[in-house]
Amino acid sequence: MADSVKMKLTFPRGKQQPGEIIEVPADEVHRWKGFAEPVTTPARPVTFKSPDTPKPTAK
Repeated sequence: MADSVKMKLTFPRGKQQPGEIIEVPADEVHRWKGFAEPVTTPARPVTFKSPDTPKPTAK
């Protein structure tokens, strides 16, 4: 079974509108150039915990 790539439409296609996510076979991604762009999965935001220090107050 071929791998599939998730792509976001940039151009209307039938009843599908721009911004919708579709799955395209990996070997056909080049055919979608101009009509869809690959969706990159966003990395988890890294949160840093700061030590409990008092905030300076404006006087």
